[in-house]
Amino acid sequence: MKVVHKFAEEGRVAIRHARTDAINRIKKTEHVSEDEKKKAEKDVQKLHDDHLKLVDAAIKAKERTS
Repeated sequence: MKVVHKFAEEGRVAIRHARTDAINRIKKTEHVSEDEKKKAEKDVQKLHDDHLKLVDAAIKAKERTS
């Protein structure tokens, strides 16, 4: 189980880094309205949350089978 938790934490960190990178790219985008940038940031945040839930679900599934 320690290995599973280690991989899960690495996955969470990777997801957070991807979110940060995506939001930074959105902020640097030119020729796009502020409203569209905010919407894109919300979409990225939603994807981030959804993927963290998937990681948590995978951990729970593994704990049940162990």
